[in-house]
Amino acid sequence: MNLLLFLLVLVGEGIEILPAHPMIEDIDPAEYIIGPGDVFWFTVLGGIPAELSMLSEGGMLYITVTPDGCAVIPSAGSWYVANHTLHEAVALIEAGFSGRYPGLRAMTGLAVLRTFRVPVTGQIGSAGIVQITGADRLTDLLAKAGGVTPAGAWTNILIIHSDGDTAAVDITKFILDGYLTSNPVLSLGDRVHVPEAEEFVRIEGAVRLSGYLSAEFRPAETVTWTGSASGMLEFIPGETAGDLVTRAGGTEAWTVRDSCHVIRTIPGTGATIRLPAPLDDPELDPLLLPDDIVVCPGIPPVVAVSGYVFSPGVYPYIASMDALYYISQAGGLLREASESGIRIVLSGGEEKRLGDIAAVPAGATILIPRKAIIWWQDPLLIVTSIASVIIAWKSVF
Repeated sequence: MNLLLFLLVLVGEGIEILPAHPMIEDIDPAEYIIGPGDVFWFTVLGGIPAELSMLSEGGMLYITVTPDGCAVIPSAGSWYVANHTLHEAVALIEAGFSGRYPGLRAMTGLAVLRTFRVPVTGQIGSAGIVQITGADRLTDLLAKAGGVTPAGAWTNILIIHSDGDTAAVDITKFILDGYLTSNPVLSLGDRVHVPEAEEFVRIEGAVRLSGYLSAEFRPAETVTWTGSASGMLEFIPGETAGDLVTRAGGTEAWTVRDSCHVIRTIPGTGATIRLPAPLDDPELDPLLLPDDIVVCPGIPPVVAVSGYVFSPGVYPYIASMDALYYISQAGGLLREASESGIRIVLSGGEEKRLGDIAAVPAGATILIPRKAIIWWQDPLLIVTSIASVIIAWKSVF
């Protein structure tokens, strides 16, 4: 019987369990450390002994580790399991029970993860007390606490253990390279402090924000398209523009990846230079310096319709759709609209006529002009215009 089935049994028996919580890995019995609040499932091959049957639920016992670290089965025994690995704790319980009931084979395992609270201070989105599970790692805690603020140090996050020892953790080695040793599991009694970084770089454009990064990004300064983001992160020596984009959370689907670049200010002059940094060309991935700005341009996934339609505005981009589709989304052409004069302005500024392009690309603008004033098309406008001139002339003379 697997863990999911045991959790379903717990629900069926009315026992409160933790809400579903996605984890980055399976629990390793050789590494998971048992602590107060963990819940074991326990059963016996062939059935629970009669004197324990009143404690069982559907042929299963549920053992919660006590605050002093013991797993207790009334009338069978008590075993100290805290600070042991899951593998060791299972062996202790099963062997202890078999010693009390020779000939019976016990089976046990972890049914519910314990929860505990960890204080988080420093450059974090929501400093305070955060509740986590025994399997949560540092990045889980940071995400639940609102993420590291733009001023936070990614490379020197402090974990202060209950015995006074302090570990400095560089989570970028996990975010960029996946090293779990740089993303440790937390324990009861730990405290986490995120200090302020000393030097910074910026990133802006069509980029995403990871769950480890606070969403307190300032409005974009050099890019203004809808959906762009801008912010400040810790400068890490040896990091490239591509590394920074990955650390920040990656790019949007509408990013123009080969147009990414770095804006660098020349010290002492105030002048800036622009370094190409196409994300898919490692040979042109420049090393960053403090105060660099990485810009990732993008084409917004929208199409604008302006001019003589009923509802000018911006509409979601749909692949392969032509200009008439977006015009219909805008309510259709007004009577005064010139269908023959419709132009499509691409995101790069190039203009196309209606018949020159089968599908409108993202970021384009469809312009619908007014018909030229011809007397047989708009006689009322001509008459009213002449009348206005005559009234104005009489008022003067």
